[in-house]
Amino acid sequence: MAGSLLSLFTAVLFYFGWASTDAETRALGLRDTVFHLSTSDYLLRSVDALFLPAWLGTAAAFAAMGVHRLVRRGAPGTAPMLRLGRHAWVVAFLLLPLYPLTPTAFDLAIPLLTITGFLFTAYARTRPADMTAAGAPSVRAHHVRVWALALLISVLSLFWAVSTYAGIVGRGRAEQTARTVRTGLPAVVVFSEKDLLIRGGGSCRFRVPIKDSAYSYRYAGLRLFHIAGDRVFVVPREWSPQQGTLFELKQSESLRIEYVSGGNEQTDECSSG
Repeated sequence: MAGSLLSLFTAVLFYFGWASTDAETRALGLRDTVFHLSTSDYLLRSVDALFLPAWLGTAAAFAAMGVHRLVRRGAPGTAPMLRLGRHAWVVAFLLLPLYPLTPTAFDLAIPLLTITGFLFTAYARTRPADMTAAGAPSVRAHHVRVWALALLISVLSLFWAVSTYAGIVGRGRAEQTARTVRTGLPAVVVFSEKDLLIRGGGSCRFRVPIKDSAYSYRYAGLRLFHIAGDRVFVVPREWSPQQGTLFELKQSESLRIEYVSGGNEQTDECSSG
């Protein structure tokens, strides 16, 4: 059981990392395949954005444990609650006609309500009043079928919810990146043996005046976009999703890349000095 939960958790992390990255790169006018991301990259990109859902999920689990204790003690009001809970799965379906009004909101609300509704329905329908009858093989088999169906629907709905939330996070990241390319991304200076044909968007190219230098050209006015293995992706400081070029550089002996501390605050980074 623990192994299955761990596998499901890892699958959710990977899927969220991929879906959020896909939404982010699409919003930036790119695709995630450009950056040669690995499985670990997708997993790491999912961690920070899942803190809030993890806290909410933990709170919901503790709330469910509290409700279960009340039901076991036969607290007043639990019997009517269980009777209503047998039909909790209906709530999500009642919202479907409202979906066209605000698709983004309901894309998240409907799968979450589906998960809650079906799990609560399964719980309510497998709490028999007669505990003697609860041990009968036919009753146990019925309970297994109810929980299997509820868990299957919940897992499918979970990936639906994760996909929607990942899209929201990814598009938010893209908006943040597009808004802060000049000041939010690290400044980069590239020295090259040959002309790399990096032009426009606030970038600048200079010939290196030092005699016998291993490098003939210096490029400034660039920002670090992403690093994947020996590939470095840079953009001009005035880059935007609507108009701009992403440059992919492969690290080698003929290329030197400098990451300039505070470079994105400089106004004279394209000076020839």
